[in-house]
Amino acid sequence: MSHTAAPRRVRSAVLAGTSLLAVTAVYGVSQQASATGAAATTAPRAGATEAAPAGTPAPNPARTAASPATGPSTTPSARPSQAAPAQRVLNPTELPDSTRQQWRPMSDVKSLPLSGDFQLNECVTVQKATAWKQQGYLGSSRETIAVQDNLTFPDEATAVSAYRETVEAMTTCQATSRALQKQSALPQDATVRETATTAQSAAWQRRWTGVQGLSSPGDQANHVYAVQRGSVLAFLHFDEAASPGTAPSYDFRGDATVLRTLGAQLDK
Repeated sequence: MSHTAAPRRVRSAVLAGTSLLAVTAVYGVSQQASATGAAATTAPRAGATEAAPAGTPAPNPARTAASPATGPSTTPSARPSQAAPAQRVLNPTELPDSTRQQWRPMSDVKSLPLSGDFQLNECVTVQKATAWKQQGYLGSSRETIAVQDNLTFPDEATAVSAYRETVEAMTTCQATSRALQKQSALPQDATVRETATTAQSAAWQRRWTGVQGLSSPGDQANHVYAVQRGSVLAFLHFDEAASPGTAPSYDFRGDATVLRTLGAQLDK
């Protein structure tokens, strides 16, 4: 990655109890829900070398005309929500691109306050979550951040509905992203593809010239994973800075394995 450092504005959430800022690369954990210490923060764009973790391009995937992975056609009966164990998160070695990135946790899993809607990226806003746990990971280059967000809902039926709405939003994310690019007088080059699906889970990649705001500016690939189990909907996301005309270095053919691994972790 050979991007020139440039300031960018990202929304981020402070990992409670730590001085590290969870710069959810580009779109990461931006949300309308308030988090303790959460604030719009100016951070160097991906490619800059900093003493503290630098943000990376926004992971904003979307998917094209592929049919949504909506899972079972029947709506499960409402079941009381049970507290999600704090450690229902991936180990660093289970994250995508782990060999190259050598991920490591930024802190322990944090329980964060949630009031209002949770905004994942420019395309996805999640409603009705009652609890939020977050784990941030730092890549070996200190340029890439991965974040897992576990949202808990009142019951399984509400979690399933939130997952389906996520899939629908990602289905139109390419159009949403290009509309934002047009408003910002940028090339309308956003492409979103669904890279994998398993039971009640899906992954996407968005490649685009990012619109500064929820995302960082510049050419990037955003990788997003959504998995629903019981009353929990988990999101995992990370971003790659990219050069025009070159393919992202991460091979998304491994995304099905990531989805299965995350699903197995949530099933514990």
